[in-house]
Amino acid sequence: MLLVGALRLRAAFSVCYAVIVNLVAIRKTEVTKLAQSNIFEAGAAEIPQLFADYIEPSEWGQASLALALSARKLGSVERNAIEKSLAALGLGEHSCTYATLYPKVNDSGAELDAQALFLLVEGLDPLRLIVADAQTLKIVGRAYRMALGPDRAVRIFGRPAVCFGDLRELLQTDSGKQRAWALFKTLA
Repeated sequence: MLLVGALRLRAAFSVCYAVIVNLVAIRKTEVTKLAQSNIFEAGAAEIPQLFADYIEPSEWGQASLALALSARKLGSVERNAIEKSLAALGLGEHSCTYATLYPKVNDSGAELDAQALFLLVEGLDPLRLIVADAQTLKIVGRAYRMALGPDRAVRIFGRPAVCFGDLRELLQTDSGKQRAWALFKTLA
């Protein structure tokens, strides 16, 4: 009788051991999948390819110091203001990558949604962020789950950022240019 009980106990331990081994194997697979499916799943080298219709890299390539986001392609006045401001802050000339919510080739293409914009920004991983208009401000707010207001300096995921309601409009007056410069200075 004692021998039968010992054999049953041994069989129970064998089954338990087999279950534990299988659970550990399943857990390792889940952890591996989880580690491979985060926001960095698309590597930094792939981001310019994925978003080629939406970005214009700086002369430094994808590793630029700043990223300017806008609904449509920024005009020469806005780009000039951004470039000169970044240069005045010691970040160098042509250190900004530009991204739009709509494709640069054809405005009838799909708009970037909050999730795609988040992947774009975090994939490029700029040190500074510039949001140029109200439409983009809303999408960035949704992407980062933040309440963002126009004409303010904020921090987005630890990086300094400036948010404009309409940079083009702001740069049309001298007082607006001073307000824009005051915001750009917060990127230093």
